[in-house]
Amino acid sequence: MVFKVFACSVLFFVILAMLGAGSVAFRESKKIRGFNIVQISASDARAYYTENGFYTIQYVPKEQIAPLFGEARNEFGHKIALIRDDLSEDVKKFVTYHELYHLQDIKHKSRFSRELNANLAGAPYSFFGFVKTIFMTVTDFSRMKYYMQGAGE
Repeated sequence: MVFKVFACSVLFFVILAMLGAGSVAFRESKKIRGFNIVQISASDARAYYTENGFYTIQYVPKEQIAPLFGEARNEFGHKIALIRDDLSEDVKKFVTYHELYHLQDIKHKSRFSRELNANLAGAPYSFFGFVKTIFMTVTDFSRMKYYMQGAGE
């Protein structure tokens, strides 16, 4: 019970912080507005987008990238966003835009700044996906442990 109250409190705080910090970062998030995500579905193995560069979005099994929901990679100049295929459609849409922002972001150096701006960039495309992602993060011990340890620095 205490953990659920804590998780809901954290969720509320994070949503307020994201909305409050949004003016500058939200304007910067327009960098990804040129993308046209026609269909985001687990049945799509890959989707290619050429506006603002060449990107591959690949839906992968949970086991490949867990506890992450998505991962942005730049492999030999080829930009790849890996998205878990077991997520709900609205979470998948949010995570896709979140990872696309990471693939373009060269300005933000600190991890906090990169994550804040990527969240603000993805939220307008799927606000419910954004809220669900936060809730799924604060209620999943393995995800919280991963982020608290500073993995990926």
